[in-house]
Amino acid sequence: MDPSFSYWLGFGLYGVLVIFIGFYIWIKEKHQHKESDNQVFWQAGRNLSGIAVGLSISASMMSVSWSGVYGVQLFYWFGPGGAWLLIIPWLITMAGFFIMAPVFRKIHAFSQPALLTRRFGDKARKYLVLPLIFVFITWTGAEIYAAGIIISPLLQISLPVTLFLISLIVAAYSFTGGFEAVVSTDKIQFVLIALFMIIMVGIGINALPENLSIMNYPVPPKINSKSSLLGPGLALILITFMAYLPGWLTETDVWVRMQAARSDREARKGIGIAAINSFLFVGVLPMIIGLCALILYPPSGENVNTTLGEGELIFTTMMKNHASEWLSVLLSVGLIAAAMSTIDTCSNIVALTLSHDWLEPKLKNRWNARQLNHLARLISAAAVFISFIYALFTKSLWDIFYLSSGVLTTTVFIPVVSSFIKSTKRIQVLLAVIAGFSATFIFYFLELKGFLQNFEPAFIRETELGYILWGFLFSLAGFISGRFLKD
Repeated sequence: MDPSFSYWLGFGLYGVLVIFIGFYIWIKEKHQHKESDNQVFWQAGRNLSGIAVGLSISASMMSVSWSGVYGVQLFYWFGPGGAWLLIIPWLITMAGFFIMAPVFRKIHAFSQPALLTRRFGDKARKYLVLPLIFVFITWTGAEIYAAGIIISPLLQISLPVTLFLISLIVAAYSFTGGFEAVVSTDKIQFVLIALFMIIMVGIGINALPENLSIMNYPVPPKINSKSSLLGPGLALILITFMAYLPGWLTETDVWVRMQAARSDREARKGIGIAAINSFLFVGVLPMIIGLCALILYPPSGENVNTTLGEGELIFTTMMKNHASEWLSVLLSVGLIAAAMSTIDTCSNIVALTLSHDWLEPKLKNRWNARQLNHLARLISAAAVFISFIYALFTKSLWDIFYLSSGVLTTTVFIPVVSSFIKSTKRIQVLLAVIAGFSATFIFYFLELKGFLQNFEPAFIRETELGYILWGFLFSLAGFISGRFLKD
């Protein structure tokens, strides 16, 4: 039997399952006469349990791109110190949401644009739409790309076709089931992702040469410190915290799940569950897999082992070399689940921002509920395919994650936090968004072309992430200058 048949069977069966869930939710809503209720479509009635919230957040972060390809890649590049560039800032983020959940939920704004509308009026909402759409299209596209580069060799089809098939399945159940389908499929996806990571750890440890443990790993290729615990170097760690933490503390996909919880207690329970799962499945297990890969496929000096690409092919290579066919099929289903979990989450935020936060307020006095619901469903599917187009041109996850998270920090953080400060004026928020968003891209391209080398200290220049600091400074300057202007 052609090995690809088994992978196709697993891919097809899982695709049918999640599409069925989407249709089941649509039929259920129809029987309840809620199939045209956009509050149900976008917010699942704001009645989610803490377990549902926690598993949904967990499944979204336990993705192919973040905790899978990128997370394992970081531990291969830097050793245990790679934790500073992903799991540690993420756990700090979870702690922040846990503490602030009651405060954030007091305003009863389901999304950040809705929050700005309540506080500063309709104009402020419009300014935040574009940055949020950009961030979540890039994250959705990155996930589609990361899944495709792993799955396409197993299915023995081209990368673009694989990306399209993944997008088609997610678009189908997002169209029929909305936010409830995203959360419902996340529960199944969490179990499959967890099994995938646990089995990959077992494969890695079992494949190690006799008498070697994961602590016998060679010098990582990109280590930039004498201490393995600070492998990326202090400068990169500090700038990563600066780039990630402010933006992640106002991250929309966590925000909407927290707001969809039935109570403050359930919201906090969900965040606690997500933090524990993240520690295990985004931190500990990817570290073990990355260190196993270092031993099994040792680098050549500062260069990653050629069989692993730049480290993004660790899963594919380990599955091909060290797993039986039936186990590889099971693992491939876990990979597909991990990918779809984050694709549906991020594309849902794109659709929510575009439809719920921008178009629906403009059209609600002219369109009836049925028309608005059709719009919401179409945009939910379209968001996936827009991200698919982005995925076709994706080459590096490193660049994507820093730029997109940087935009959250430079453009979204100050406006959201300032919403809780009574003295903040609308003009301050508008200037912060405009200055932060535009400066981030201007300085990104200046950094890319080397024009900032003579202006930045060496420790910042070497990280090539100085554009995020510049973007944040301009956002802060815009916010402060607005204090002296009239609304």
